[in-house]
Amino acid sequence: MGRPQQCTVLAALAVEADRTVSVDTLVERVWGECPPTRARRTLHSHITRIRRLLERLDTGSGEPAQLSLGFGGYRLEMHSDDIDLHRFRRLVKEAGDRQCTPVEARRLLRDAISLWRGQPLAGLTGAWAERIRDSWSLERLEAVVAWAGVELTIGDPQSVIVELTGLSYDYPLVESIAAMLIRAQHAAGRTAEALDCYATIRSRLVDELGIEPGSELQQLHQAILRGGLDVPRPPEPPAFLATPPTVPVISTPRRYMVTPAQLPFDVRGFTGRHREMRQLSDALVMSRTHNEAGLCVLWGAAGAGKTSLAVHWAHDVAKHFPDGQLYVNLRGFEPSGVVVKPEEATRMFLDAFQVPPQSIPLSLEAQSALYRSCVAGRRMLVVLDNARDVEQVRPLLPGSSGCMVVVTSRRALSSLVAVEGAHPIAVEPLSAEQARTMLSSRLSSSPVAADDEAVDRLIARCAGLPLALALVAARAATYRHLDLRKLADELDQASGLLDNLVSTDATADVHSVLLWAYKSLSPEAARLFRLLGLSPGPDIDEMAVAHVTGANPSEVRMLLNELKDAHLISEHKPNRFSFHELLFAYALDLVRAVDTPQERDAAVRRLLTYYVASARTAAAFLEPHPDAAPDDGTDVRPARITSDREALEWFIAEHAVLLDVVRRADEDGYDALLCGIAQSLMEYFNRQGHWRDQDATQRLALGAARRLDDKNAEGQAHRGIGLAQAWLGHYDEAYTHSKSALDLACEVGSTGDQAQAHLALARVFERQNRHSEALGHDRAALMLAEIAHDRLAHAVSLNNVGWSLAMLEQYESAKEHCSRALTLLQELGNPSGEAATWDSLGYINHQLGNLPEAIECYRQAIRRNRDAGNRYAEADSRHHLGNTMMAMGDVAGAKDSWEQALTILDELEHPDGDAVRKRLSGLENTRAATGRRP
Repeated sequence: MGRPQQCTVLAALAVEADRTVSVDTLVERVWGECPPTRARRTLHSHITRIRRLLERLDTGSGEPAQLSLGFGGYRLEMHSDDIDLHRFRRLVKEAGDRQCTPVEARRLLRDAISLWRGQPLAGLTGAWAERIRDSWSLERLEAVVAWAGVELTIGDPQSVIVELTGLSYDYPLVESIAAMLIRAQHAAGRTAEALDCYATIRSRLVDELGIEPGSELQQLHQAILRGGLDVPRPPEPPAFLATPPTVPVISTPRRYMVTPAQLPFDVRGFTGRHREMRQLSDALVMSRTHNEAGLCVLWGAAGAGKTSLAVHWAHDVAKHFPDGQLYVNLRGFEPSGVVVKPEEATRMFLDAFQVPPQSIPLSLEAQSALYRSCVAGRRMLVVLDNARDVEQVRPLLPGSSGCMVVVTSRRALSSLVAVEGAHPIAVEPLSAEQARTMLSSRLSSSPVAADDEAVDRLIARCAGLPLALALVAARAATYRHLDLRKLADELDQASGLLDNLVSTDATADVHSVLLWAYKSLSPEAARLFRLLGLSPGPDIDEMAVAHVTGANPSEVRMLLNELKDAHLISEHKPNRFSFHELLFAYALDLVRAVDTPQERDAAVRRLLTYYVASARTAAAFLEPHPDAAPDDGTDVRPARITSDREALEWFIAEHAVLLDVVRRADEDGYDALLCGIAQSLMEYFNRQGHWRDQDATQRLALGAARRLDDKNAEGQAHRGIGLAQAWLGHYDEAYTHSKSALDLACEVGSTGDQAQAHLALARVFERQNRHSEALGHDRAALMLAEIAHDRLAHAVSLNNVGWSLAMLEQYESAKEHCSRALTLLQELGNPSGEAATWDSLGYINHQLGNLPEAIECYRQAIRRNRDAGNRYAEADSRHHLGNTMMAMGDVAGAKDSWEQALTILDELEHPDGDAVRKRLSGLENTRAATGRRP
């Protein structure tokens, strides 16, 4: 389609199909109000390229598409059904015809909604694209609500609940969605949930907009309470069909801009498996023919090549899934026994769509519904690798007919076949002929053809498993002086050594191959391979590898290269290594048989200590504290982290590993290390919204602290659990744990920890809008921080007291506290703390009517956030600055500030961008901003 500008020109013409669009209008839609001097000349170049493109276009209607020059502009002549937007509007209009039956209306609306594949005008920027995107988003919402009404009329409330549950998280203030969801829940006999849904949206409307629900919602609520709610009639045609759409106050969720592409690297030199590839393709064709989601289960023994087959086929057909590909390794048969829980996998997929943490619901059922909403109407391929059972799989199955799911497992998962209609595909070991073909593709065909007897012996030892054959091919390719007969002799000799190292079982032939590959390593590389069996998590970085061996990084890189050449590990990302689960299990067998308990314990301790030290280093950047504890003196080289951005990136890259580190420390009894890493993870989890991970980690730390009889660590764990529960909305449990943290801090006499516990309690009450009680705990924290001579905690507490006072409209006292906090933070040289306090002062001055002073405070906050690299906080302050400028009547200044805020928030894919977009959308009618924090 060409560059974004050319796509914008085509989009601007397609929106007005069969109508002439003036040159001035096209220029404004592409370049905005201030186009470059050569804009018209560039436009003509784009028009020429578009004409060439249309000449080659194969339209669905069969009618040609032409771009003609009209009076003062250009006209795209194209059948309306060849443009999704116009076809969508036609289908919705037909569904709204009073002569249309509910069943026919449902079909038409489903067809219309299915045309939405991702975000409209994806990749296009500019005011016009944003404006039209918002307008179309409103059209889609109205169509979905119309469809939901028809479904309820027909009597299918469950499908409405699944669709609208996810949509209600995207648009929490749209009353029509909430009303239809409440009707569906009531119709399905889930009246308690319906009443809870009403309470939720009423609370949001009151808290965020200061208004009560509209008459429809209130009447609906009362009807449910009286028991007199009837099934809804078919809805009227959406209003946008009668009148041109206006710019809405809602916007398309930012995640729809994302096209996930998560498939691992394709398998180099993949051969064979023609039958299985054909079965997968047949299942895809069948699903498209019947307009239903496709589902296949590849099952077979470990090392049979299920993952390679799934990934290779996925790459082969990826072009048929333009809306993206999702992949997750469910780790169903990891030697450690740690599998990926359904809620963890669902969270990974929602993260892939960049769903904001605060928009992700609590229950697995609601998360699955939101995930299905993300893929609804999209053509996506989902690979669920290494599943243990159907319970792992079912929450991850999309409901969209355009999707295809491939599951791999060692088990047949017959329940998926019986209930969901999955196509089972057995992945058997390769036949002798297929194995020979695979070896020929990896090696020169001449040596394979030259010695049939040796090749037959090698194939027999590999038991037809591609993993074992790959190891043989790697050995042959690396040591070309060895002919295949000598390699076969080596393998025969290795099989006799198996009993000395590991117990034999039905896979003894495969173990022979693994042992043979292992015996070909240098002693140093062999030791590294064994020790990697002790590593946690799905992968490991190069620095961690150095610590597990105790060697220096330069030596480790040479050993890793040796393992890579032998195909015993793979570098799936730069400096990050993983290996097949069968190899992982084999390495674990070896390290237990060869290395002494003392050697294993030392390696695990070095590795865990590395992660603890690195997490502590990263946490220090996220939450700098001048009075932080010094390094513990251990001989550990932590990860190279030099900024808060690198710290956050390190935590994100190591997230899954760190969770396994916590579990390993708990299982192996490294209680002190467990407490240390749990404390370091707290700020990262808080920033990223991983409340469940924080809760689970801190609960393990709580048990470890009790075993250590460490009251201080126990209090820290209680505080972490309390904070997580507060964010999850479980305020009673949050209070219980935060109060326990305070009680323990009092018991050990730590005034600093008492201050932190009071701050945690204040946050529990603040989130419930109980500002008087929050103020009491903030003041207690302030007093205790002063006693403890903790200057940073003192400054933070001063600002928090000021904020609580401001929420209670005690603005003069609030200003005095925040001013004192600012002075102290400036002395400490803490730019992040300064920025937060300047922002508080800006809000307070706005409420006091000191608008010029408020503007200067916000500008100070912006400068310090920019210096500290805190982009979200910078955008937040720019938003507040725009509010104050608007209150002063500086419309141009407000618009500029909001636009800069929106640019940052959109780059961060942060949901707060919607609030700023609302300000800009309603700018013409707005006379003054309230100054309240959004």
